[in-house]
Amino acid sequence: MSPEHESALAEFTALRAEIVARQNIQQGLLSLQLTAAGALFSLALSGAGRSAALLILPLITYMLAGRHVSHSYACQSIGTYIRTKLSARVRGGLGWEHWLKAHRANPRRYRALNPLFITFPGISILALVGSVPYLAALNGSSTATMLWLCWAAGAVLAASSSRLVWRVRSDSFLWTGPTSEAGET
Repeated sequence: MSPEHESALAEFTALRAEIVARQNIQQGLLSLQLTAAGALFSLALSGAGRSAALLILPLITYMLAGRHVSHSYACQSIGTYIRTKLSARVRGGLGWEHWLKAHRANPRRYRALNPLFITFPGISILALVGSVPYLAALNGSSTATMLWLCWAAGAVLAASSSRLVWRVRSDSFLWTGPTSEAGET
């Protein structure tokens, strides 16, 4: 085995390890999102007047969705590098992305049922809807105004989370297959 071939395989192994590490972090982010949602919904349901606690969920969701999406894009970039640059350095190529394209199902019709939409923007929307009865019962106080402003900011963050998740799912290699880069057949 040539030194070039060995170095390419070592680089492939390191890049695959980075993908696995990023996917483990993504799993942790999903767990953190579900834990935070469960804790805040439990708090809101535990007593009258605690529904305002739900207004923190759109912020938490947006931050965690952003981290999840950034890891998704990093994994896609690593896969593109492996497919377009690294595979050419190995006699016979590495072939994983080509195999995946040939054997993947067409999941486009199930895109809206993607669990990430429920886990991230869905939880935010549920929290916003759950806080409306409490907010509607408040007087016209400065606290009520502040909470309604928080609700509006939460709606913007929920929409932004939805856009983030939709974008990464639309850009995903699993949805679109490998892109045709220059020099690739």
